[in-house]
Amino acid sequence: MRILLVEDEPLAQKRIKSIVSQNFSDWKVIDSVQSVREFRSKLENISNYDLILCDIHLADGLSFKAFAGMADLKIPVIFITAYDEYALQSFDHNCLDYVLKPIDEQRLVKALQKAQKFNPNSETPSLDQSFINNIVKHYTSKSYKKRFLTKLGNKFVFIPVENVAYFYAEEGLTYLVEIGSSVRYVIDHSLSELESDLLDPLKFYRINRSMIIHLDGLVEIKPYLNGRLALAMNAKSEDALVVARERVNEFKSWINQ
Repeated sequence: MRILLVEDEPLAQKRIKSIVSQNFSDWKVIDSVQSVREFRSKLENISNYDLILCDIHLADGLSFKAFAGMADLKIPVIFITAYDEYALQSFDHNCLDYVLKPIDEQRLVKALQKAQKFNPNSETPSLDQSFINNIVKHYTSKSYKKRFLTKLGNKFVFIPVENVAYFYAEEGLTYLVEIGSSVRYVIDHSLSELESDLLDPLKFYRINRSMIIHLDGLVEIKPYLNGRLALAMNAKSEDALVVARERVNEFKSWINQ
């Protein structure tokens, strides 16, 4: 299997290549590209490839743009992305499967096994109906949390999600900090729950292991040590708000959405 890898994050590129080589020894990543422009140029020689592994948010825009005018594209595409809202749109571009980041090895292997069964003589990728039904059910009904119930002193208060500057975890507890405030509230959700199920990924981003920020509360971005970024939020914080180095490229794409 000859693969075209479309991915602008070096760490993600390395991980995908490692998963492919460890699980499919006779498969080879022929080319790797990092931009819509480079991707488009490779599509002009699409016969060089049997499969495309494709991120969606690239440095110069959405990878979907590269498919414009490619009505005769007949090879399958597996999209690998941190954003779930493009799942339905991906079906317009020969989507065989849709894998969310952070990449789970077994999930990607399962997607690659689908490609292994793909019949290259068919006009479009052979998607099973259960996969389509699950995608449609999940992504068309997706809703996000609108407010958080928390306790302040001896009373309970509601904090609308649009008033949140950031969430952070400390000593086993998760805290919410309001925009324009230094007051913190304890909430009954882990950062993982917030990131995966409760918060809109277009508005909230996990910048490191212990913090999720709200785009509306972001004031300033500055370079920081070791290739990281330091953020200023519209809320007080005793500690530096730092984007982890391995998340910097993805964070920039998220900001530039």
